[in-house]
Amino acid sequence: MLYSSFKIRNLELKNRWIMLALHTGYAQRNTISEREISFYEERAKGGAAAVTMVLAVNEAGSLRGMHQGKILEMESLRQLANQLHQYDCKLIVQLFHCGRNDSKKGHGTKALLAPSAVPSIIYKAEPMEMDEAELAGTKEDFAFAGELCKNAGVDAIEISASAGYLLSEFLSPLTNQRKDDYGYETHGGMGFPLEVIRTVRERVGDLPILLKVSGAQMVDGGYGLEDTISFCRLAEEYIDCVTVTGGWHESPVEQISYHVEKGAYAPFAGVLKKYIALPVIACNRIHDGETAERLLAEKQCDLVGSARAFLADPQFSNRVEKKERFLPCQGCNRCITRVLKGQEVICGFNPEAGNEYFEKQRRKIATRKEVVVVGGGPAGMEAAKKAAERGFMTTLITEEKTLGGQLNLAAKPPKKEAMGEYIAYMEEVLKNLNVNVLLGQKCSEEFLIEKKPYFTVIATGSQPVRPKMDGEEKGIFANDVLAGKASLPPQSSEGQIVIIGGGFVGLETAAYIMKMDAQRRIKIVESQDAFGKGLGALSRPLISSLRSKGVQFMSDTNVDGLEGGKVLVSIGGQKYFLQADAAILATGVTAREFGYLTMPLMDERLSYALVGDAEKVGDGADAVHSAYELFTRVYLA
Repeated sequence: MLYSSFKIRNLELKNRWIMLALHTGYAQRNTISEREISFYEERAKGGAAAVTMVLAVNEAGSLRGMHQGKILEMESLRQLANQLHQYDCKLIVQLFHCGRNDSKKGHGTKALLAPSAVPSIIYKAEPMEMDEAELAGTKEDFAFAGELCKNAGVDAIEISASAGYLLSEFLSPLTNQRKDDYGYETHGGMGFPLEVIRTVRERVGDLPILLKVSGAQMVDGGYGLEDTISFCRLAEEYIDCVTVTGGWHESPVEQISYHVEKGAYAPFAGVLKKYIALPVIACNRIHDGETAERLLAEKQCDLVGSARAFLADPQFSNRVEKKERFLPCQGCNRCITRVLKGQEVICGFNPEAGNEYFEKQRRKIATRKEVVVVGGGPAGMEAAKKAAERGFMTTLITEEKTLGGQLNLAAKPPKKEAMGEYIAYMEEVLKNLNVNVLLGQKCSEEFLIEKKPYFTVIATGSQPVRPKMDGEEKGIFANDVLAGKASLPPQSSEGQIVIIGGGFVGLETAAYIMKMDAQRRIKIVESQDAFGKGLGALSRPLISSLRSKGVQFMSDTNVDGLEGGKVLVSIGGQKYFLQADAAILATGVTAREFGYLTMPLMDERLSYALVGDAEKVGDGADAVHSAYELFTRVYLA
């Protein structure tokens, strides 16, 4: 069913996969660049039935790096549409206004506009309440942008009324406190959004119009599914299809990370479908063919939408149809975190996303030369991939018995299965590129001197740090627990597992232990004032889940020693003992020693570079990008 055709009004779609709107931040001028066209073109080649581009209706409604309908050159939009049509892929343009959801720092001259002067809990900046002239002007700007799209040969438009952006702000009593006819107390604040939709319809004629809504606000005191249904029923006469997401970006309920079950918010679309006579598109965490087929078979939706699956793998749709391995979205939120910071979107594990145009310009080497990559983790695999793609005879050597490095440990906690799928995908990629993979072999000085490679990439990774503490006991490294190298003792009557370190590794180790034994008592001790620092939105659902399972948290707590089954800690100068069946160390990592490789390379005057944790300690995505960027900044003839 997923690969059967479908029709929205007069729009013929070759299958049911829609690439949803994704704010890339790539726009720099008033024309759509070759870089942007290449980005969307690769997704069209990859089998999407339609690709959605975001277009702000005016400057006040624009985010950094977003095209604006008031100044966008029509011919560049026509060029994009024509380029996609070569692959039987349609172009949908989302008409967008950010409302209060931006900081407006460093771009634009217009103040934030919103139904009422209520700041976003994400951006904090206070917006201005829209006056009558601004309401009328914004409505006209939506209509103008719609007309621009029609005249440029765009196949359909989508009006954004979801996720906490302008039109959805009118629908919520939390953000719409107006006392005029557009206030929430008058028809649930639906007046202005409906006027926008009606005005756009008048200007675009029979061009298909999609409406994007949140199934519910998912914030205490906000609007619910019944309100969304009422809104869509009133809009039904002007629109042709509804895209249904989960909640708002500021919802305390996680929306798109790996913590969310596959297709978790599709029931919103399924319920709405019963109340309107229009097709619906389900989205949020639909990143595989099985989930998509199930939702279609259950009649939860008529089409399925995903942005990040196509960001991770441009060939996603084609590969799902052919039942081939694809590069899976990890739900790591690297993409949305950057968008919320006003930065260009990237994919944590597909560093070519956004660089498609530049990839076309990079030539293969003229003569066959050899590259050796030392290390089989994320940086090593990516380095070997890029070297082979550039035409080098590539050897990857690792003392580990499998590829993946510490990603194999990252795949252990609950809901991290996609990490294992990524490793399997990269194994297949390297095989298809004829990379010579040597497993279980430590790279030696003799190996390098004998090979005399043209270039060596050192991706030897990192190892855990053992902090200085009093006592004879040393504790267990979290990595050893995740790898199954260290077993935990039985739980004593008063004992518990004490995890030292409340970063990502500490939190995920706790989740892994609870997955293995839900009755375990666990306490996480952190020296800083918060847990999961640097993780952004990812830490919130993880910490919430652990608390619900009884895991205890101690912040601002220093660990001074381990002795006799006890952990000595100090809080505000006071010392305490924590009874511990085991103390697990999640206290950071440092680069592995690699001098034994660099010294002979320098002696032989052979070129090399460090990537991943060998260059700078980070996470898996950092390692992948480090290796990719090496092959963009270093000239390898």
